[in-house]
Amino acid sequence: MTGNRVSLGHQRHDALSFLTPYWSGCEMMRVHLGSIRTLYPSSPILVSKRGGGLEEMEAHRAEFGIQYWLEECGYIDALLRLLARCETQCVCIIEHDTALLSSLDGLLAGLQEDRWDLVDMEERVRDSPQTAATMPSTGGWWRFAPGQVAGPVLMFDWCAFRARWGLSGVRGRRSYGAWEYEYDHGIGQKLRRHKYLLPFHTSRYGIGTVLTDGDAPVLWHQWYGSYRTRYGAPDDLVAYARRGEAAFLADYPNLDLSVLHPAWGPAWDIRAEQDAAESAHPSAVARAAARVGQWRSYGWRELVTRIRSRVDRWRLERS
Repeated sequence: MTGNRVSLGHQRHDALSFLTPYWSGCEMMRVHLGSIRTLYPSSPILVSKRGGGLEEMEAHRAEFGIQYWLEECGYIDALLRLLARCETQCVCIIEHDTALLSSLDGLLAGLQEDRWDLVDMEERVRDSPQTAATMPSTGGWWRFAPGQVAGPVLMFDWCAFRARWGLSGVRGRRSYGAWEYEYDHGIGQKLRRHKYLLPFHTSRYGIGTVLTDGDAPVLWHQWYGSYRTRYGAPDDLVAYARRGEAAFLADYPNLDLSVLHPAWGPAWDIRAEQDAAESAHPSAVARAAARVGQWRSYGWRELVTRIRSRVDRWRLERS
């Protein structure tokens, strides 16, 4: 299934859909889809694929019964389009470089019983002791936006969210003391009762984290799963990501999770970290100057493409 047409005519179903924006990484994608299908044989899986790949996606459709669209857009626009196509009561936004390790049924029941309104991971992930000295991070953090949530997994009642805020509700705002801001932080900013899955490192699989609910492993996330298309010539990051992914694929599904280290920085003074991030945040004038400089670097074709993309997003949010 290809094309960019999006319809907002929905029927209300008591079910769960899985939504995956996807760039590259066929082997990891097969693990991702297989882990969902093993636990959820009939749930809709909707994929937005960037960069072509008709033959690959047809193979995934035949094997896993997915719906897919080939469309040239960034992650956020792919996410908005997939949400617009979602026809189930609840949704699980889940990245392609993940694998479910156990059922989400208990977490879904918490949504349905109103014990929480969002299942997610807080944007607070420290690098592991093995990578701290060699891999890029910001002050030791892979992700740092306390209280905010984004990928690798977001599960919530999409019908209720859409009825109250629509697609424009996905857009977030930067919070105080954050190194990161993601467009889809708006989901967690509007749904305030979070059920956090906690991230842990294991050195065997390089840049990766396992998310747990208590002592139960729920999800594996292999960071930088689209390194083939996100980055150019091989460098230390690409090489490290490749080695970690290869080790994961070699062991899966018999993963060695026997030695785990907390990745959310539980012993750190988070307020002090937020103050440090805020003091380093560029002023509004500096950000505006950088944006103008970036615009000037674009050729007219790229500038037109970006303007068209923003207009399309604006129309989709308000449809």
